[in-house]
Amino acid sequence: MPVMARPDTSVPHRSLTRDDVPDPRADFEDIVTFAYGFDGYARFGLEACGELANRTLDTFLRERRLPDDLDELRACLYFEARRWIVLQAEPDTRARLYVGALLEHLGDRLDELHDGSAALPLA
Repeated sequence: MPVMARPDTSVPHRSLTRDDVPDPRADFEDIVTFAYGFDGYARFGLEACGELANRTLDTFLRERRLPDDLDELRACLYFEARRWIVLQAEPDTRARLYVGALLEHLGDRLDELHDGSAALPLA
């Protein structure tokens, strides 16, 4: 897997719609490109982002539950992209299922934000 460069600018939540979120079955490079639109390290810090992402993964594997907060969802997606780039490997089946769930839940949250059923975050 090639090393992907970080984007120059972050993509704000309010400018995203479900159509911007890659399909869970998309090439992982496309998912990485999307994930890099939000720098989880810049938002939470390197250590805190890793802790959030690992805790969220553990909760998902045990309870099939994900956070509703867009910053947290996007930070987890960013961390997973970084994890597999650092490993220089394609994600395994478990990781792809988790990343797919993150993408689906992110799309659901964006739908809620744009239809007015949830408050729009500032980011």
